[in-house]
Amino acid sequence: MEIRRCAQPIELVSKPRPKKAVVALHGYTGYPGELALPAQELHKAGYDLFVPRYPGHGTSGKDFLTTRGADWIGEGERVVKEALENYSEVSLIGHSMGGAIAVILAERFSVERLVLYAPAPMLRSIPLFLLKIMAPFVRRKKIKWSQDERYPFFDERDEGDDAYLGSQYWSYLYPRQVLELVKIMEASQEALKRVTSDILVITGGLDEAVPQDVGPMVVRQGAGTNQWLHLPNATHLIPYDYDEKSRTEAMSHTVAWLTP
Repeated sequence: MEIRRCAQPIELVSKPRPKKAVVALHGYTGYPGELALPAQELHKAGYDLFVPRYPGHGTSGKDFLTTRGADWIGEGERVVKEALENYSEVSLIGHSMGGAIAVILAERFSVERLVLYAPAPMLRSIPLFLLKIMAPFVRRKKIKWSQDERYPFFDERDEGDDAYLGSQYWSYLYPRQVLELVKIMEASQEALKRVTSDILVITGGLDEAVPQDVGPMVVRQGAGTNQWLHLPNATHLIPYDYDEKSRTEAMSHTVAWLTP
């Protein structure tokens, strides 16, 4: 099973080892390279960084079909537990579904702070009834996808990685896997009420996947000291947004939040 180069787990580790580490969690059908920029910026600020790859991601649609939400959360949990064994302070970053997983893990473990980019405790309308009907019979359904060359990449990748992953993941609807995503969303909503870590949530005004209402929801329901940053010109892909001003602002706030 080939893992695309951009989807390889990222580890940015210094010697001697610092006291603080950050685990960054990517989104549904995403890959570690999507969080390469915040990983690089935080490593410059003195943190060790770990960006795991969930099972079934960055490989193929066939591989993706064999995985479930418990597998995705489980890999994030494994890396967080390992970080907690080796560092005195661990914080989390999460993008989209990774934001929901970060909330779940923050409720389970003692993590310092969270930064959530367009987190997915909420998504725009999901046709749950239709998906539940489809899931037992339809493994995947073809949908329209095309490359958007406005988005920059900050990871190490091979030519053709984006086109390949698009052909395997973003060109299809996977009913059963979307229902797994919904379970993660619901679990994160419950977990959020018990998360005492301080949370920075960042939303984008051009996000077509996550409504900006998630910002005040996180601020209101999280038990820590929380803050919401809304970027009117940002899309859903905040960590590598094509709007440079939004992307830069998100990165500067990320470093500032995790380095109080």
